[in-house]
Amino acid sequence: MGSAFLCVREVKLVSSGPLGPVYESLKTGVTLPNLVDLPDLLSEVSTGFDQTTDAPVYETEPREQLSAGSEFDADIVVIGSGPAGYVGAIRAAQLGARVIVVEKGDVGGVCLNVGCIPTKALLACVSVVDQVRTAKSFGVEVKTFDLNLGAMMAHKERVVKQLTSGVEMLFRKNKIQLIRGKARIVDPHTVAVDTETGTQKLTARFILTCTGSRPARLPVPGLEFGDRVWSSTEALSFSCIPQKILAIGAGAIGLEAGYTFARLGSDVLVVEMMSQILPASDAETARTLQNALERAGMRFKLNSIVVRAEDVGSRKKVWIKSEEGEETDEFDVVLVAVGRTPALADIGLDEVGVKHDGRKILVNEHMQTNIPSIYAAGDCIGEPMLAHVAWTESKVAVEHAFGLNSRMSYKAVPACVYTTPECASVGLTEEKARERYRDVRIGRYSFSHNGKALAIGESEGFIKFVTDGKYGQILGVHMVGPHVTDLIAQATLAIRNELTIDEVIETIHPHPTLSEVAQEAAMDARGRAIHK
Repeated sequence: MGSAFLCVREVKLVSSGPLGPVYESLKTGVTLPNLVDLPDLLSEVSTGFDQTTDAPVYETEPREQLSAGSEFDADIVVIGSGPAGYVGAIRAAQLGARVIVVEKGDVGGVCLNVGCIPTKALLACVSVVDQVRTAKSFGVEVKTFDLNLGAMMAHKERVVKQLTSGVEMLFRKNKIQLIRGKARIVDPHTVAVDTETGTQKLTARFILTCTGSRPARLPVPGLEFGDRVWSSTEALSFSCIPQKILAIGAGAIGLEAGYTFARLGSDVLVVEMMSQILPASDAETARTLQNALERAGMRFKLNSIVVRAEDVGSRKKVWIKSEEGEETDEFDVVLVAVGRTPALADIGLDEVGVKHDGRKILVNEHMQTNIPSIYAAGDCIGEPMLAHVAWTESKVAVEHAFGLNSRMSYKAVPACVYTTPECASVGLTEEKARERYRDVRIGRYSFSHNGKALAIGESEGFIKFVTDGKYGQILGVHMVGPHVTDLIAQATLAIRNELTIDEVIETIHPHPTLSEVAQEAAMDARGRAIHK
């Protein structure tokens, strides 16, 4: 293996126990993988408290594991190069593993190519349009402007290309072999890859499955994907702006796509079967965002479902059923945005005996399947299907495979919506907190009282803390407003580390910044808001 291992820069020194030998390694000059940046991802989902352990420790020496695996083509084969796949591959390489990544499509997976990144690139274009429209209030007179869809698409493609090329560069930097082809697990240590030149068999000590997901379909007559029925993928590449769009589903995908087209001039109706948009989110936050999106031009029909559709000339006639009855309308495009489905077909799960429930691969807290040498991470193991969750899962998987006691925790998972205003949340909603705790206190502060928000002309929304009244523990944080998808990281850190509301209050926040709203909201939970 040569000198593939990193030298230890710092360790948590203990006198006895599994980390004791680390001190001796420092004296003798033996190199071990770097322990400093490995989080203790102890799983604890249902309660507000986390029982932590010592820093991740080695169950066996990685050097011993990898040398024992020299009979294989690689120490680990990673199937898929999306957020879970490429991050897991790089983390494995950092631990000294010989890594092969198999990718049947474009490097970067859904997120970089037809998901997170191109969506945000188009939303950035829309943001510029909005700035032009409101420029007069800042003293900038814009008499007229044109929308150049070709240039917008070119901007999106440049961003995507830069990031996907960056992932390939990271593969080369970390000596990760990339094989293009369709992978299928043959046995616990073998992957067959169908390439342009034939089938290649790869053997590995471990296999990490990161096959991602695909757009979910609706079993509704007339809503088969095509020219007039789009998934989120088709909504990212268009040569003209549809006059009238129906978006089915008021989750993040439906709201972001709907907002994009509404601000570009489309008449957008969003149909949602539940009683609020973002059904799993905090109710007050959802209402506030819906009101803002309605002012931006979007229309909503809640507690409603689409029961059938048919072609009428160049449009789709759609039947929408609600509590008031059934109505019809015609649309140029129907966007089906009802989530995503894990991609499990034809990857050899049943042949090898990997357990799944038909919707997701079943794993334990280490991301390990029922077959010890096979791990899975990302969308293929189900909700929450988020890129930042996927890469955390994959790091846990490879660290555990190569001897670290890493566990996955879903206690503090931020969720974001990138409309204007933005929406972000982490932890328990107010409703869930009141179900679990007797004494719940709420702190809330509006961006309309914040100097930075007023200066940039984006003062809509608020930050809301949900706290335990007895101890001041932060149970959840919910935000609507400017740049809250960036601000939510502070709240995620607080919940992950079980900080109290008082620790947020006593932290000095810079002025003038949007982050001050979080501090004021925290103070409001104690009845101490200064500017309210």
